[in-house]
Amino acid sequence: MRAVWKFPLGPLNDLIDVAMPVGAEIVFVGVQHGEPMLWARVQVEAPLETRRFRVAGTGHVLADEVGPHVGSFMLHDGAIVVHVFEDSAP
Repeated sequence: MRAVWKFPLGPLNDLIDVAMPVGAEIVFVGVQHGEPMLWARVQVEAPLETRRFRVAGTGHVLADEVGPHVGSFMLHDGAIVVHVFEDSAP
């Protein structure tokens, strides 16, 4: 069975580990009730794996090994824009 599940992205750090079902497909990154979240389409019965995400504000230096962009969100009425990338570092 498939479903869309929500995963918190806080507390915000440069690297964030998220436990989600294997094969989860990220569909949206945003803020709900002031908290950064990631939504993913998951296979409910799949075992969990830990996936790592890098976050960086606009203008921050990114590491060369940064993976694909999965979404961005705004905080403080748009004063801060944060970009989320799946980490591709070993």
